[in-house]
Amino acid sequence: MSAVKVTFLGTGSTGDPSRRCGSTAVSLPDGTVILVDTSGGNEIWHALREASIDVARIRVIILTHQHLDHAAGLPFVLFRLAMAGVPADGHRGPIDVCAPAAAVDDLRRMCEILFPGMFTPWWIGDRVRWHGCTSDQYVWGLELRDDGTTSPTTARLGTPGDALPEGVVATISTMAVSHGAPPVPAQAVRIDAALANGEVRRVVISGDTGPNLGFTRFAGGVDLLIHEAIESESLGANPFLVFGTGHVTAASAGKVAAASRVKRLALHHLNARTGQHPETVRAEAAEHFTGEILVPNDLDTTEV
Repeated sequence: MSAVKVTFLGTGSTGDPSRRCGSTAVSLPDGTVILVDTSGGNEIWHALREASIDVARIRVIILTHQHLDHAAGLPFVLFRLAMAGVPADGHRGPIDVCAPAAAVDDLRRMCEILFPGMFTPWWIGDRVRWHGCTSDQYVWGLELRDDGTTSPTTARLGTPGDALPEGVVATISTMAVSHGAPPVPAQAVRIDAALANGEVRRVVISGDTGPNLGFTRFAGGVDLLIHEAIESESLGANPFLVFGTGHVTAASAGKVAAASRVKRLALHHLNARTGQHPETVRAEAAEHFTGEILVPNDLDTTEV
């Protein structure tokens, strides 16, 4: 594979029964898969299977926050990764799980409650390495190298034309963002991935969030911004009430994309109303952003 492939495993939310809850797979040119959010349960396994994504290729799992429609699938993914390592020739490498630091203990406890013994040596053992971005950090980073190793690093927000360091196939950066009423620890995610020719493709996933200072720099000039758009002002939503719940409208997402000077915008995390009117959602964002706008369905893909 010569490009970075993005698979929209789930494009909905808890409010849209016609779409899976949010999850996105980013496949790198070397076959590595970075999974951002794990949907709302076992539906993540079905989505990965239908998308023909080999679970054993997942090296990093990133959770934008701990709400059930983003994190409830984590025990299922870790169980499948444990099973993938059962054969003698199965994948038994480390798995990096990145979440807001304040949510890590709760997420690990959820896995242990739902699958007692998951982290014992005869299941996934110590293969899971937990990482977290604290709310007082602007950004936090992780490097993936071509020898299969990963390590936390100082986040570097490259600009178009910048190459990654030698031997680094991708960098992952997270930025603390605001979300929820009451608020919960949350983060946006940026993936900078190297192609075989040394060029870099950049993808940002907003997670669930309202307006945030500093986000336009975090997403500045990236090839693809995947932003939530749970509500639409064209369909009657009051943007200020939406902001109060830690979400944004399609219009707001379009404004963020324009201010960030991104190349393309994909809108997801739709609810029962916006999910039935994707063209309305697209048109509302297009009033503010003149680049290409995607409103993907579950399992749609795009290359970056």
